[in-house]
Amino acid sequence: MVQDLRFAVRQLFKALGFTIAAVTVLALGIGVNTAVFSLVNTLFFAPPAYAKPHEMVQLFSQDKKDPKKFRGFSYPTYLDIREQNTVFSDAMSFNLALIGLGQKGDTRRAFAAIVSSNYFSVLGVPLTRGRAFLPEEETPGRDAPVAIVSYSYWLKHDLDPSVLGSQLLINGRPFTIVGITPKGFAGTLQILSPEVWLPMSVYDQVANDFGSKNRTAMDDRNGTQLRIIGRLKPGMTTAAAKPAL
Repeated sequence: MVQDLRFAVRQLFKALGFTIAAVTVLALGIGVNTAVFSLVNTLFFAPPAYAKPHEMVQLFSQDKKDPKKFRGFSYPTYLDIREQNTVFSDAMSFNLALIGLGQKGDTRRAFAAIVSSNYFSVLGVPLTRGRAFLPEEETPGRDAPVAIVSYSYWLKHDLDPSVLGSQLLINGRPFTIVGITPKGFAGTLQILSPEVWLPMSVYDQVANDFGSKNRTAMDDRNGTQLRIIGRLKPGMTTAAAKPAL
């Protein structure tokens, strides 16, 4: 069951909630049943709440030993791509984690997105309330117990403005809510919408890595935990970006 879940989540990570020009394109069978395609289209490719989604590109790394396998990136590799590439105006990274979300004596399972500090700016998504994560809150190992919650989470609390600045428990640890996402924003996957977004610095403390059986530390260059999405520079095309990467 756990292996099936890991496989399912790996596949879901490859299907973003917007029309995406992937650098590594996986061929799709043409003779797909129309009804099935319509369902998949509804689940994964609903209209995005992002700015200029046609500029967004997701990256996958290819296993040299097995070219049929595609995987994510380590945090150090992500930094290399973000700082040294010539095709993106910016690039962000993320992964999902299954967490214990608690408040007012109640604890339940929920999905959290663990993201780089520029996640919302790369997507072009302004927060409804509060602030995005700070660059220093991204550094692996830094103690930054802050969280951004979804609009639906806020709605469950009757849009109470005092939610901003309040605390919730994640895996039993207190986190301060510093931001609220806009209405309709579901992250980068339509079918697995996070309730909470956390800074990259807390990955090692709270994340369940679905991408591999053995967890690796965030600063380990051998890791494959992260998905990378870049926004192409004005005038840059996917065809031109691929050889440059």
